[in-house]
Amino acid sequence: MTQVQPSRQTAPLEWFDELRESRGVVWDESTSTWYVTRYDDVYELLRDPRLGAQVETYCPPGLTEAQRRTYWRVTEFVDLWPVFSDPPRHTGMRRLLLPLFTPAVVQQVVTAMAESIAATSPGVPAGRLFGAVVRPALAAGLCRLLDEPADALAELADCATRILALGPIETYDPQVGLRAEKALDELTALVARRCEAPRGTLATALSRALSEGTLNLLDATAVYAQLVSGALEPAAAAVARLLEAVTGSEWATADLKAEVDEAADEALRLATPFHLATRRALTDVPLHGHTVAAGSRVVLVLAAANRDPRRFADPLTFRTDRIGARHVAFGRGRHACLGAALTRNVMREMALELAARGVLEGLPPLSAVWNVDFGGRFVHDMVVEQSA
Repeated sequence: MTQVQPSRQTAPLEWFDELRESRGVVWDESTSTWYVTRYDDVYELLRDPRLGAQVETYCPPGLTEAQRRTYWRVTEFVDLWPVFSDPPRHTGMRRLLLPLFTPAVVQQVVTAMAESIAATSPGVPAGRLFGAVVRPALAAGLCRLLDEPADALAELADCATRILALGPIETYDPQVGLRAEKALDELTALVARRCEAPRGTLATALSRALSEGTLNLLDATAVYAQLVSGALEPAAAAVARLLEAVTGSEWATADLKAEVDEAADEALRLATPFHLATRRALTDVPLHGHTVAAGSRVVLVLAAANRDPRRFADPLTFRTDRIGARHVAFGRGRHACLGAALTRNVMREMALELAARGVLEGLPPLSAVWNVDFGGRFVHDMVVEQSA
């Protein structure tokens, strides 16, 4: 049995890469977890019916009784998110969310973004492009999606961000847990008010489900939490990676209009905002000479799979000419991200709108300031490279 290395705390992406190249599949005694890191294995296991998404939560050692209560309360709430649910609950929640992702709604989101860019982009300096134009445009699109005013969305997003900061069990911090618990209380109160006087597709659907008894208030809060945390920050990270390529030297041809779809997918592969897809073995699963016992926690490392040189030549290089190898940033199968098409459309239209308005012309190279932890990679801001 092999123990994981401490470097995972300070350099998780490098630790994932090392794990993939040295072993591929490893059992970690300290967290009672199997880690799977190679593309072919991750790709197949994402759709394997022998794995479920509803995981038996493990409590980190060394916590006081009060800290344990906080940990269990917040993690049990996160377990209610649609992405961590199995059928039939998962099927019902996806069905409830489908009206948010119709072509008509996607077009409304794109239109809101374009209007925001038109209002904020004139004369913006390069160093403020991300904070003054890109982020507000993404927020405007999410406001339209959820039918929320900007200040209300900011409240929801703040709560969801504090809950998401809880991170995976491998890096649990009791102080972060307390902040997440407070955010959970605040978010539950916000969602209750929305469901009492619903407006928009989401609040109306959740209010109806509450009235019918098919969901409770904590379920409705989980839906809001996943939508807000899973829409804004991952899209921001992917757009930031795309802007790094567009303004820098790594994308030699930079034919944005002709290659925008390929560029968006490559940015998603390299960003992989959520590093992990956590599963539970529903039965014994043989895997490369190991037996993953029924009930075991299995972590499919999406970030490692998307950087696997066996599947992606020059995996850390931005290339729009990749053929055949699809990234797994959105997962796949029944737990694939419901907003994948929306995110791709958002990235595509963001890039084309910025280009059409001349915002990208003559820009110096921009570099993302990343917040990277064990569970994910998100962008704080973008700055002009010092060498530019």
